[in-house]
Amino acid sequence: MSEGTAKLESRNKEELQNWTSKQTYLALNNLIIACAELRIDACPMEGFIPEKYNEILGLDKQNLNASVIATVGYRSEKDHTQFRTKVRKPINELFETL
Repeated sequence: MSEGTAKLESRNKEELQNWTSKQTYLALNNLIIACAELRIDACPMEGFIPEKYNEILGLDKQNLNASVIATVGYRSEKDHTQFRTKVRKPINELFETL
């Protein structure tokens, strides 16, 4: 058994759930980068009800838990907001040096 495996196995259930939840953000990052390369929109979201997703997707039966969700797809041609000018503020307006 490797040292890393031993450290994971020594964590209690709550610590392990917290760690695995954070690991999903690595996969989410890969999803967003892949979508960007393919010019596909992606929007990560929190603030959802994981239990509902677990139930709908059958994750609870597999001892899995939703920790983050993302929408992926092409924007509608009818979405006129996509053509609005993006706002880029100067650094001195974005940050305050202390």
